[in-house]
Amino acid sequence: MLRSLILASTQAPVKHATHSRIQIGQAPAPRAEPMSTLPEPPRHLLSELGRRAKGDAHQSSGAAKAAGAQHHMPDLQPFACGLTGTSVEVLEPRQCDIEGTVPSWLQGDLYRNGPGTFDVDTSSGSVYSIAHWFGGLTVMHKFQISGGKVIYRNRHLNREAEHYIEAENQEPGVMLWHDPCGTLLGRAFSLFKQAALKGPSSFETFTDPKTGKQGNGNIGVTVGRFRDNQLVSRTDANVLIALDPVDLTVTRKFNYTSILPEAKGVTSASHVERDEQAGLTYDFTMDLNYKLNGMYNVFCIPDDANEDPYMLARIQDTPCYIHSFAQTEQYLILMVWPCVFDPLRMVLNKSVFHDLQWKPKLGVKLHVIDKRKGGRGHMTTYRHPAFYCFHQLNAFESGDDLIVDLAAYPDHSIMVQLHRTNMLFGLNPMDAAIPTRIKLPDLPAATAAGLGRITDASSHVLSAKPIGFELFTINPGQKCKPYRYSWGVSCQPGDAFFNCIVRLDIKSGEHQVWAEENTYPGEPIFVPRPGATEEDDGVLLSVVLAGAQKRSFLLILDASDLTEVARAWTRDPVALGFHGHFGTLDEFQHVSKI
Repeated sequence: MLRSLILASTQAPVKHATHSRIQIGQAPAPRAEPMSTLPEPPRHLLSELGRRAKGDAHQSSGAAKAAGAQHHMPDLQPFACGLTGTSVEVLEPRQCDIEGTVPSWLQGDLYRNGPGTFDVDTSSGSVYSIAHWFGGLTVMHKFQISGGKVIYRNRHLNREAEHYIEAENQEPGVMLWHDPCGTLLGRAFSLFKQAALKGPSSFETFTDPKTGKQGNGNIGVTVGRFRDNQLVSRTDANVLIALDPVDLTVTRKFNYTSILPEAKGVTSASHVERDEQAGLTYDFTMDLNYKLNGMYNVFCIPDDANEDPYMLARIQDTPCYIHSFAQTEQYLILMVWPCVFDPLRMVLNKSVFHDLQWKPKLGVKLHVIDKRKGGRGHMTTYRHPAFYCFHQLNAFESGDDLIVDLAAYPDHSIMVQLHRTNMLFGLNPMDAAIPTRIKLPDLPAATAAGLGRITDASSHVLSAKPIGFELFTINPGQKCKPYRYSWGVSCQPGDAFFNCIVRLDIKSGEHQVWAEENTYPGEPIFVPRPGATEEDDGVLLSVVLAGAQKRSFLLILDASDLTEVARAWTRDPVALGFHGHFGTLDEFQHVSKI
């Protein structure tokens, strides 16, 4: 059984530490009885977050005082400036203050996506606090690196939603644990409910009470390239927004169904799979209306707008929350976790996480799909004992076997651990995601046995010592190939958020760590040095929140040993975000406003 394993540090991080080794503590006992539904988060503390965001920490509400009558009200975590209030909007480019030397060969744009508005002052005089980290209103960031300089700007993509909250003291969405917090799943559920009434091509809409304009959905998890060389922002729902690559304004809103009518459904994966050489995007939609089950519609969309998109497979299975899937050179692997939507209960209760069911007896099903246009479609299915996963590192073919490397949680408890009250008050520390290799054996034999037979998959932990590993990257040249190195973030036991960068050697299982006191790195992105022949010859780019300084910096590390190359400071804190994309300065066309 996969268990939650954690890191323990024997050395306090020091300022500007190059890297430090981490020793491993004892793993906690596995959960004897996994819960079918998640526990209630401490939502009575949300109002306390709002007051503290305004600086009124001593004027607690009755609920907060009652909660603190027997227990001391804890201080907020040092990363609070990246998870409270509203991010400063920087519409005009600002030059960052540089420490060290930015390599002359490092030229390009780093786009970063994620939440940036968490607490909103309302017209009633109160503060509305968004409940979950995933639910913060989107801010898009851009770091332009050129000539040894770094230029920063950002844009709030959900001003309409902010105005709605100011006027209505609630979000334009649905309830999560009976809190209207509009998370990834909340947005998907809103689309599901609307699709049930108006069809899957409809979008979640609302009116901005200040301007009278139609508002955009909260679409801000991943960012990257899409059809016709567009820069797009995605979420775990069948809706995308295109952005101007220069000033980050929204140019249009659309969904997959508008491009490929067979791609019906309201959920999809934030993390698409890309074939950069062929110029292809793979994703799926899931139709929650299919006899209260799920129909997964897997498809391919070419970058060239003159080429038609096409379906690859339609797979009926349990409707569940899927954030990513895997790709090898010839196949896609759709992984269906036992983290199950209950559409009827979600409609009746108007909630999402509260009615997201954990059904470990289902195990994890891994559907293998032929990527080729006109190929064999859904080929076979494997099963593995239950675990949960947000992200996969890489996948590749090894003889007749398929290999999928990912970060495994024991169950879906991480979703409640990322409730803002848990994070900011340190009440429910994060489970660790364990870097794990899943082996799908003998694909020819499994395929020959037919779709009626399910083959067992096996697994082992990739690290020699147990480490947590999330928001990771690899050398893009090793995508869909055997590889040796991956870089991600991790945290110490008892911590509420990621506070170090890890370099994992897949071959030896050894790892190194970069850490600095009261700093919180985001997803590292690997950029290879031009002409490099070694897999780890390049730099890592990570946006790091400096809690004590209440600022952020773009950290540049030597990927081979995690020594610091440079850092570029922003004037204000950059909120704790999700994912990013690095590309050449002229990667995206300049899209005209429509």
